[in-house]
Amino acid sequence: MTSTRGVVTITDQSGTSRAFRSEWANPEYLIPVVAHVLAWADECGHRLVTSAWLAYADAFPGTLPRDEVTGTEAADDTDLDYRYQLYLHEDSAGVLLRVYRVREPARQPAPRLLVELTRADLFAEAAALCDRASDRAQRWADSHGGHPPPGNGPDVWRRHATRFRRLDASTPVVALGANLDARLVPGRFDAPHPAIHIAGVRVFAYVDWRGTVRISAHLDEAEPWLLRRDRTVPVQVTVEGRIVFQG
Repeated sequence: MTSTRGVVTITDQSGTSRAFRSEWANPEYLIPVVAHVLAWADECGHRLVTSAWLAYADAFPGTLPRDEVTGTEAADDTDLDYRYQLYLHEDSAGVLLRVYRVREPARQPAPRLLVELTRADLFAEAAALCDRASDRAQRWADSHGGHPPPGNGPDVWRRHATRFRRLDASTPVVALGANLDARLVPGRFDAPHPAIHIAGVRVFAYVDWRGTVRISAHLDEAEPWLLRRDRTVPVQVTVEGRIVFQG
């Protein structure tokens, strides 16, 4: 993979931003590395703040941009290939990664958003990129008498892809995806019961003619990953911070 120049700006929940420059900023490399950082932070219990990025960079030298350029001219350099905006929200464990192409291959300025990823789809994108890297490494090895290419060989990239797919299929990631895809159905004059559709579940919340707030959940079409072994859906209802139903 050829050298590509980029700046990664990390903004944490407090709104503080720090910028790091890299000479290896191709998204095919850096997006999987960001996925590795997130998985590592989760597994090790690190707070989702910029210090987790730095801790990973120190634990695995050469993987992440570590050259800080916050507040310098280099942070605003337009002679880059890519610019990354990484937002970390500690309380919700939320992640938002935006990747911009600063210059096209012809080296003409053309900043444009390439991809926007959250925790819900970061691992799937990382897996797809690792598959691509594995195929490229395999072609290189096939054309060089079976000798592995510089850097990671195809088997390593395949292991990374498998790990990312496992994370992508985990309940926390699937649940987040369902939350982000939830659909609000407003009430109408002939159907005055607004609802939210999420993971196949329909939850109605409305005020009846007596002035009573009513909430009802319809679980018969819940997506399979929500079901317990007895085919029931776990439900918890909270009112003013107090659990009033759990089953």
